[in-house]
Amino acid sequence: MHCPILLADMNSFFASVHQAIDPSLRGRPVIVAGDPAKRHGIVLAASYEAKAYGVQTGMGLNEARNLCRDGVFLKPQYSQYVDFSIRIIRIM
Repeated sequence: MHCPILLADMNSFFASVHQAIDPSLRGRPVIVAGDPAKRHGIVLAASYEAKAYGVQTGMGLNEARNLCRDGVFLKPQYSQYVDFSIRIIRIM
């Protein structure tokens, strides 16, 4: 039996969702990171613009801030990511 497989890599997904919702973030280095006050201070996603500064997923928040001082740092909004993921799945 032939079973086609489709892979859609949602690279920088969390950051891309924020850029889609807020047009003022497009073209800017967006970094979605945990809350350092709750000891979750790591980068969860970085836009392509932030990656150009060397920001990577899993990097400590302070290191990301040192690399990308003009970055827009946002806390994760999981309900928005679920909503966008459902929309993408419906389109596919």
